[in-house]
Amino acid sequence: MGSVVSFINQKGGVAKTTTAINVSAQWAKEGKKILLVDLDPQSSATRAIFGDTDFENTIFDVLTGELEASEAIVQSEAFGIDVIPAEIMLSGIEIHLATKFGRESVLKRALAEIKENYDIVVIDCSPSLGLLTVNALIASKDIVIPICPEYFSLKGIDLILDTLKHIHTGLGHKIEVRGIIISKYRNRKIVEKVINDLRTLYTIPVFNNYIPESIVVEEAHHNHLPMLEYSPKNPAGLALANLAAEMWA
Repeated sequence: MGSVVSFINQKGGVAKTTTAINVSAQWAKEGKKILLVDLDPQSSATRAIFGDTDFENTIFDVLTGELEASEAIVQSEAFGIDVIPAEIMLSGIEIHLATKFGRESVLKRALAEIKENYDIVVIDCSPSLGLLTVNALIASKDIVIPICPEYFSLKGIDLILDTLKHIHTGLGHKIEVRGIIISKYRNRKIVEKVINDLRTLYTIPVFNNYIPESIVVEEAHHNHLPMLEYSPKNPAGLALANLAAEMWA
C-alpha cells in the first residue's frame, strides 16, 4: 500500500498523460484504489478526465501550504479514481517554493498523510525537469518513462537518468525505473531500430505492450472517458489494458 510512481518525460507529445490516466483507470477497474496527481501546469490529465471544469482546490494550493492534500481530492466516476487536479498557476510554483525549507520534498510531505489510503499514487509530471518534477521524483518510489520510438527520445532518457543520479547523490533518494513505455507505436523499420537500441543501450526494462498510434485515443480524451469505456477493443485500448496488467505484475 502507498506506493508512488511518476510518469515522466521532459519531452512533450509522448502520450505520457494518455498512459497515466488509462493505466490508472484500468487498475481501478481491477479493484485497485488509485490516486492520480496532476502535476502539469497544462492540466492535461485534469482536462482529459473532467473537461473544462474549474476546481477551487488544486495541487497548487497543496504545494503552497494553503490546503492539506486530502482537501484537494476529487473523484472521477468515469475513470474510477481519485484525482488531485492541476491548474495554470503551477507554472509559477518555483517562485512560491523558492524560500521554503526542503522545497524539493514539499510534495512528498503533502502526500505522506494520504498515500497509505491507496494501492498506488500515480503522478503525471510536467514535461520538464524543473522543481515540480524533482518534487515528483522525491515523492516516488519508482518511475516509468513513456517515449515515442524516435532518435531524440533516447537523448531524453539520458537526461532523466542523469537527473536520477543527481537526486541520489545530492539528496540521498534512490529512485528505481520500473520500465520504458513505447507509445504512438508504428510497425516500421526505424521504430524497431530504436526499440533495439533501447534494449542494447540501457539495462532498463522495456514493457512488451506497445501503445499504437490511434486517433481514437484523442476521441476518448475529448469525451472524457478512459479507453476501457470508450473503445476497449481498439488496438490502443487493448494495448493499454495489457500494459496495465504488465506493469502491475
